[in-house]
Amino acid sequence: MTRFTSIDDSVTSSVDRAAEATTETLDLLKTLGRDLNAVTAVYDDHALGQAASFTPGTALSGVPLAHKQLFRREGWGDDGGSPSFEGRIAGETATVISKLDAAGAIDCARLVTVEYALGVTGHNDWAGTPQNPWQRDYICGGSSSGSAAVVSAGIVPVALGSDTGGSIRLPAAACGLFGIKPSQGLVSRHGVFPLSTSLDTIGPLARSVRDAALVLEVIRGFDAADPESVRAGQPPLLASAEDGLGGLRIGRAEPYFLTGSDAPVADATDAAIREMAGLGGTIIDTSIPGIEDTNPINVLLIATEAARGYAETVLEKHPVMNDQTVMRVLAGAFTDETEYQRILSARAHLARRMIANLFEDIDLLVTPVWPFLLPSRDESDVGARPEAASLMQRIGHNTRPFNFLGLPVITVPVGLDPNGLPLSIQLVGKPFDEATLIRAATALERHYAFWDSRPAGL
Repeated sequence: MTRFTSIDDSVTSSVDRAAEATTETLDLLKTLGRDLNAVTAVYDDHALGQAASFTPGTALSGVPLAHKQLFRREGWGDDGGSPSFEGRIAGETATVISKLDAAGAIDCARLVTVEYALGVTGHNDWAGTPQNPWQRDYICGGSSSGSAAVVSAGIVPVALGSDTGGSIRLPAAACGLFGIKPSQGLVSRHGVFPLSTSLDTIGPLARSVRDAALVLEVIRGFDAADPESVRAGQPPLLASAEDGLGGLRIGRAEPYFLTGSDAPVADATDAAIREMAGLGGTIIDTSIPGIEDTNPINVLLIATEAARGYAETVLEKHPVMNDQTVMRVLAGAFTDETEYQRILSARAHLARRMIANLFEDIDLLVTPVWPFLLPSRDESDVGARPEAASLMQRIGHNTRPFNFLGLPVITVPVGLDPNGLPLSIQLVGKPFDEATLIRAATALERHYAFWDSRPAGL
């Protein structure tokens, strides 16, 4: 059965070809996708109807896609990965899904998410815990775990995820993908199951930089229905993609990121930075005073805004929910309105100061994604192993600060760890400068040719 691992493999002007690709994708979602515990629901009739009536000549003409369970389509399930909303049906379609429709994409399925998107390992006892296609005993990361699994397995070329504290980047890194967390406000969240109204971002996970960029170009843009949406310039994201690293000033972040990560990860990141120097980049050692404060504030803000949205539901439905979700949501219920406004004010103040100082001397920053080697599903299962709770707290060490700062980030696979699993870095850019990140990631993608050495079956 054909795997559709890139947009170029599946974009078409032929209705027959679109129908064939869609049918094969639906079959893969129902077989391999479900075998990976990555698929929530497959919508055959809708997908085949789109394939029969798509508009040729559009950016994603006839391309079969599937997305995280949080992305609403009117009439489809809308449970947020939780039994607390089991059976709920969406009454609207997310702005980004409508944009993909207009670009000719075929919407095939919804994919497993961590409950309420509130988790970093990917565990979901109710919906299923996705398995990493590279090695089934390992996690995909969370919360966009199903999205990472199906793209890595070659079932669809791109899937949408959401990122509030690392939920695109952690799964993308774990599964060897290019995942883009865009600048805060670049992509509408309207019609997407919310976690944190201040921090949620929407972006693609793909096997190639180009595919991720093509989808980001389709979904970005101002939306009055999203109060956090920003009117930003929209330069072509791929115009400078082939320009290489020459002339770029690249920050090597110490001490928080490298020293704060385990030696195998820090060493691999430093090696990648040296490779970037060999490709023409200028390396500048960089520190970010106060960056250590962003992580706990980010966690508190997520909990506070989650509680504002879901505390009543959690109190009513907690017996059927994951204990970790209940604990994290209710922890935010103790933040009163005055304290909440102080958190928002502190974030705005710190972000302005840090961003202004950070990019005085550099064009982009390089850090690890995961702070340690990817754990197995058993090692990171807090439900079965309470001692894994401390590990969960560390996972977002390198990712949460950039949600706090609202900066664009792209993950880049740069090799394999000692267990044969993908090992990735993240490139962090100036606000609304996704194009520079795509340029740098393209150079690294060509240099490492990561997917050329994938194991059989991927």
